[in-house]
Amino acid sequence: MKKYLVAAALCALSANANAAAIVSLPGGTPLPIPVQSATFTTAPYVLAPGIVASPAPGSTFTAGYTGGYGFSSNGDWTGTSMIGLDLPAGYFTINFANPIQAFLGELNWSTDNSSANATMDIFGASGLLESLTLESAGVNAVAPGFHGFSRASNEITSVRFNNEYIGVRNISTVTGAIPEPATWMMMLMGFGLIGAAMRRKRQNVQVSFG
Repeated sequence: MKKYLVAAALCALSANANAAAIVSLPGGTPLPIPVQSATFTTAPYVLAPGIVASPAPGSTFTAGYTGGYGFSSNGDWTGTSMIGLDLPAGYFTINFANPIQAFLGELNWSTDNSSANATMDIFGASGLLESLTLESAGVNAVAPGFHGFSRASNEITSVRFNNEYIGVRNISTVTGAIPEPATWMMMLMGFGLIGAAMRRKRQNVQVSFG
């Protein structure tokens, strides 16, 4: 019985670790994008201590921009600080020195480049964790708006935004609590007690004949 309980717990963790993309994040902590001039640059941009946005080598982006920014048939943004890719093909990444559990941002992109799809990817220490296609071959796969990912633990080290002049604003994140060693010990003791109780119950069962 004990091994079945453990297997069920592991299956539940596995399912949560591969959760689908999210469009809302109740309880998320806002991550402001500090306003700066409308200069397009290839230099990294610090959003907060330990959180840095960087374009890919050869890519140009703007960060902290509040002016008009167009996404072709997907409309325009203005007035809210954002980060945007200044190229039809390329990417920029938001890197977290301390991994987070969940990320959500308001996204928009153009539909002009049929050879480079707009996507959003999250990475962890082991590499790519999940990817969401936003636009493919000039056609929206999902509607512009809030998109993100939530994981079972703090394992998201970076979020990458790819192609189609993609932009993000109104960011929020979640960092889950990390159980203390004493908490883990109590959980393990609980599993042990359950297993011991099941064994005693089996041993106490008596069968009589005749």
